[in-house]
Amino acid sequence: MLRDALETDDLSSGVMFEAMSRVFLVKLLQKYGQQQAEDLALSARFTSEHYKRVLSFIRDRLDHTISVEELAQVAGMSASHFARVFKETVGETPMQYVLAYRIEQAIGMMRDPKRPLGEIAIACGFADQAHFSRSFKQVTGQTPRQYRAA
Repeated sequence: MLRDALETDDLSSGVMFEAMSRVFLVKLLQKYGQQQAEDLALSARFTSEHYKRVLSFIRDRLDHTISVEELAQVAGMSASHFARVFKETVGETPMQYVLAYRIEQAIGMMRDPKRPLGEIAIACGFADQAHFSRSFKQVTGQTPRQYRAA
């Protein structure tokens, strides 16, 4: 019915398409728009308060090595449980998240063209500029120099 309404070029087909689209949207929301019991249980295990504490820890220690064990301790969980619920809730492992956060902060620092890449690398917790360049390219597809030049 939606396809037919799109193919017909008169005023009533536009109204029909809009009405059918709304019905389709309502059906999608009814089926997928409500949280399931298992989703609610998961979010109770890793709450926004856990997330805030973990993010605050990452921000405060951006220039240091950060381990899953430290993040789990901040969240008040065992390392294995933390890693599991973090990935289920956030969609990536804690270390992938830390890496992405470091790169995001580095991109912000790179807006200052006078700031050396080596200094940015250390400030964002990378061992050295080479480590920063490899990680940056892995995440963005470009080296820091290419990104800065663009």
